[in-house]
Amino acid sequence: MDPKPFHEVFASPFTKEEIFKIIFPSLLAIGLFVAAIFGVVLPTSEENLIEQKKMMIRELTQTAWDILSYYEKKSLTGKISRKEAQTLAKEQIRELRYGPEGKDYFWINDMHPTMIMHPYRTDLDGQDISQFTDPDGKRLFVDFVEAVKENGAGYVPYRWQWKDNSERIESKLSYVKLFEPWGWIIGTGVYVDDVDREIAAISRKIIYISVSILILIAFLAIYIIRHGLTETARRRVAEKEVKKYHDQLEELVGERTAALHEALAEVKKLSGFLPICASCKKIRDDKGYWNQIETYIQAHSEAEFSHGICPDCAERLYPDYFKKNEK
Repeated sequence: MDPKPFHEVFASPFTKEEIFKIIFPSLLAIGLFVAAIFGVVLPTSEENLIEQKKMMIRELTQTAWDILSYYEKKSLTGKISRKEAQTLAKEQIRELRYGPEGKDYFWINDMHPTMIMHPYRTDLDGQDISQFTDPDGKRLFVDFVEAVKENGAGYVPYRWQWKDNSERIESKLSYVKLFEPWGWIIGTGVYVDDVDREIAAISRKIIYISVSILILIAFLAIYIIRHGLTETARRRVAEKEVKKYHDQLEELVGERTAALHEALAEVKKLSGFLPICASCKKIRDDKGYWNQIETYIQAHSEAEFSHGICPDCAERLYPDYFKKNEK
């Protein structure tokens, strides 16, 4: 049986239940996929990226903190004075850079807070920054002090100039850590816009991949739906054919049964009361005609006759022949 064309298949009179059973699983799979991408994968990717950035600035701050520790140990051995150690450490950290553009940096302030060193805001070096605020009025350096007082280190969000561009202000998240021997706080941070751009780039890549997979799923779903509808159409045609053959068979059985009943009725005529002549042995039929017995039986049954003569009839009909043979 050849499959029906696609437009004929979809034009078939399927019930709502059949359409629901075939189409719903495919639509459900697509819906779950989209929900998983936008409800789980993208938010999880964003959280993971932020955590990676936080871990990165924590490790970088620890590296700069180790420089302070190194010079503190040198001062304790007496090779250099603490003041010399602080100056060497401060100038070495001033030159530290990282990031794609090589413009991300570290700064140092004390617990007052007073600025010890800032590579891009040298105008603040040695200044009391306890009243310094960001564009939102947040006293960020006081918050740095509060963060290290509580746990020795911590994260602080605020707004600050974009690296070496004092005219551009962006949101920033910094990690600060206390170097207790000197009472210095060293820190560095990441700009939230950088994180947002990276998240957007990752999101676009995930979306592109997801759309490609979604298109593939859609094609597979269309194939499955078409296949399901085609099989349902074939089943319906087969059911119609079976019903047609069943009806024909019932009709044929009915005809054969009627013929059999008619034949049985004829047989009963032969087994019932038959008027027969006592002399010539002819049989009278339903119309009143007298028929030779063999003619009647042939007409009312499937029996056939072959003619012969019995010994009694032979002796009666041919007596001379039998008397001759006796002598």
